[in-house]
Amino acid sequence: MHLSDNATLRALVWMVACGALFGVLNMLQKLLTHQLHPPQVMCLRYLVGSSLLLPFVLQAGWGHYRPRRPALHAWRGLFHVTGSLIWISVIPLVSLAEASAIGFTGPIFMMLGASLFLGERMDGARWAAVLIAFGGVLMVLWPGLVQSDVAVLPTVWMLVASPLFAVSFLLSKVLTRYDRPEAIVFWLGVMIFSFGLPFAVFALEWPLRVAWQWPTALQWIIVGACGLAGSAAHYCMTRAYRIADVSAVQSVRFLDLVWAAVLGFLVFGHLPTLWALAGGSVICAATLWIARHEARHPQEA
Repeated sequence: MHLSDNATLRALVWMVACGALFGVLNMLQKLLTHQLHPPQVMCLRYLVGSSLLLPFVLQAGWGHYRPRRPALHAWRGLFHVTGSLIWISVIPLVSLAEASAIGFTGPIFMMLGASLFLGERMDGARWAAVLIAFGGVLMVLWPGLVQSDVAVLPTVWMLVASPLFAVSFLLSKVLTRYDRPEAIVFWLGVMIFSFGLPFAVFALEWPLRVAWQWPTALQWIIVGACGLAGSAAHYCMTRAYRIADVSAVQSVRFLDLVWAAVLGFLVFGHLPTLWALAGGSVICAATLWIARHEARHPQEA
């Protein structure tokens, strides 16, 4: 079967690209959060991302990018900025592989939400793929969980962020019924910059103090790369959700752990543990299996 013949398989390819781009984005953001106020990194990333789309906005015209459900965009921005503030604040304290593995709880929340609120069908194959892959994630996390006090781990805050991101991505799926993918990406950046700016300027402590630092030339280049990678990743994700069910493409997101492990080693010298390698093998097996299953059982886009 050709790729162009199957909507779900095309969506899986979009989601693989999305995961690789998010891996690059997370690596760049982790670099910056060791140098700048983390919420500032978040705000600048989304500001640059939306700014990169401005030439396309001007070329296509307001009618192409006008939000047809502005309240949904605002709600998505609110959930996403809350999750992002939590995530960006703890990413300096964990490895990329750990952050990626913890983020895999998000698809579980998404699939439940898609089934409960969007009426998407959850067949046994999709449940099996996600649960097997999630088992691989638990293998990655197990050594840290049994040796540490979970109540004080930064990973707990990342787990708190997961359902917030899940709500945001589900709202993105709903918005594809009304707006184009590029418009959804553009307005996400606008909303997050607007909602997150006060946290980027001031530190969350009393008395309030200004935490904003003007980036250096090199930091601006990295911020620009963050904006480009982030916008491209969200565009790929939105394209995937436009042509297939949320639940059909979630297993592929577990490949993010592979990108995170490779980039973590190349950039930060973090070697993945044996548990990480074993869990990654389980994740890859589940991903390849669900891709083969969806190719054999195509659904209407």
